[in-house]
Amino acid sequence: MGAAVPMVRARPVAVFVALVLALVVACAEPADDPAGATEVAYLQVVAHHDDDILFMNPDVRDAVRSGRRLMTVFVTAGEAEVPDANGYSASRQAGARAAYARMAGVPDEWDGAAMDLVGGRVGERYTLKAKPQVTLVFLNLPEDADPRADGGRGALRRLWEDRAGGVVKVDTLTPTGGKMPEPSTYTGNALIRVLVKLMDGFRPTVLRVQDSDPDPDYPQWQPWHDHPDHVMSARFAEEAARVYQRSPKRPRLVVVGYRDYNIDQAPVNLSPDQQNEKISDFAAYQAHDRYAAGHPSYDAWPRRMYYRWNRGTTWVGAFDDGLRAYAAQGKRLLGWRQSGDRWERLSDLGSPGGPLAFGLSVVRGRHGPTVCARRLDTRVVVCRDDRGWYDLGSPDPRDRRVGTPAAAAYADGRVAVFVRDAGGGVSRTEQDADGRWGAWSRLGGSGVVDGLAAVTGPSGQPEVFGTTVSSVVHWAGTWDSSYPSTTPASPPSVAVGPDGSVTVVHTVAGTGEIVRTTRSGGSWSPPVRTPGPGGPGQPAAVHAREGVVVVGRDATGAVSVNGTSVGGRPLDYPTAAADKDGRVVLLAIGADGRLHTSSQQDGGRFTPWQPAG
Repeated sequence: MGAAVPMVRARPVAVFVALVLALVVACAEPADDPAGATEVAYLQVVAHHDDDILFMNPDVRDAVRSGRRLMTVFVTAGEAEVPDANGYSASRQAGARAAYARMAGVPDEWDGAAMDLVGGRVGERYTLKAKPQVTLVFLNLPEDADPRADGGRGALRRLWEDRAGGVVKVDTLTPTGGKMPEPSTYTGNALIRVLVKLMDGFRPTVLRVQDSDPDPDYPQWQPWHDHPDHVMSARFAEEAARVYQRSPKRPRLVVVGYRDYNIDQAPVNLSPDQQNEKISDFAAYQAHDRYAAGHPSYDAWPRRMYYRWNRGTTWVGAFDDGLRAYAAQGKRLLGWRQSGDRWERLSDLGSPGGPLAFGLSVVRGRHGPTVCARRLDTRVVVCRDDRGWYDLGSPDPRDRRVGTPAAAAYADGRVAVFVRDAGGGVSRTEQDADGRWGAWSRLGGSGVVDGLAAVTGPSGQPEVFGTTVSSVVHWAGTWDSSYPSTTPASPPSVAVGPDGSVTVVHTVAGTGEIVRTTRSGGSWSPPVRTPGPGGPGQPAAVHAREGVVVVGRDATGAVSVNGTSVGGRPLDYPTAAADKDGRVVLLAIGADGRLHTSSQQDGGRFTPWQPAG
């Protein structure tokens, strides 16, 4: 491609991909809500009765135990081809209730009732007696494999494809002993209206969904590359979120997407304690589902949790006027600037023309703060600096396997951008002396997964780090075969010291430990293992006054600094930066959509979490 020019209009978008605009920012909730803040509430919309337990935990369990309001909506009856469809669906409902009671730590006792929905439709609602803030809703639409549904198999697929016409109609099931007096009839648009109505009554601030656009490297379940019900439930939920958010009077809604079946091919990224806890939660469900056993994946899935699009840890940067932080929310880029002890909202950031994945990379460029992201609709890389937005294209146009960007600057301020490409290698584009973006070039590599980290090395040249399922890889002009690697369970985070030393941090597969490797004087130190923070996700590394500080999530869901909890309740990845005095500043996007920060004080303690504008 030729030099990129400022973006003036969005490219055409495929309908189903446009709906991913709801996949914006997974967030972090502060330890205490500020006065007047929107009440935090969590909503999960999933296809089947074990999807949330298998693919969204430990996040769901942390939310249940937080004491906040939580509601999970199960779209299908989960009956598949089982002869006694209504009886089997009822047993799966019982399994879901048992799992939530276990997560809440209370008896498995519920108040159940029929729930009036839009257009005379009826669902089932169950409220946990000992913790009534926990609610489960069952819509009971036919499962994809059920040949007895109106029109045969693929009920949700057909509803999605016929949303404009309303020709396809399917009836719900009535689980044995349940609360539904009779079946309800759905069209695709009716399902969207029902979900919008549920959102309007519940008023969530966080919506968790399954993967609406799975990575095609997963070979099973073609052409969807995942269970069709997972994909369609996520797309219906995202579309409902888009409709719901048309009203400015509704709370800001942040949406978190989770990978599903394909996580069994990824490294184990939960600590042993969290694996055991999640396995026990699933066992409570399994006791009621005679078919949820026997396959190796039923052991693999509970040991992992992966977001569809990682936020990462590079969404904050240090500049002459202080720290700046950025977050993607739909088509908007939000920004904040540190001003003394306060953070002020940045304005006039413009729009990239389409929704962004929330894995941002922030770097000091020749033309001011440069923020790079991946558009979800056109699947291109875009960057913004003081001149506006630029479309950098893609090394593999429109291929969903192209990852989120990692940016680093040359010593002269020119910015280089790296992405995982469709071939599983790394590709790069960079600015020339006039700030124009060049064509993409392939650096090679194989088996690289999304989640790169780029830094400016001591020579003033950009370097990039990435991971495969078995190792950390490093490129600095050429691929570095000397890098000492340990099997990673997270993307790498990189801290550069004032002396030019480079420290790479990641978690270890299966153990939850942290590994640090440092290059000083041209050679890498042996990997050093230390206990990890205890929770899921990618740790952030920052070089501060006291050396390299590692920030992550602990086993309770709080933020951990070098193994010590400092409160908060992040949904995904907190990050950290050093201020001009070398003190650590912790940052997380809140479930209210705002930035929340905590700053290190003399003596090492951290201030209470505070929301920015």
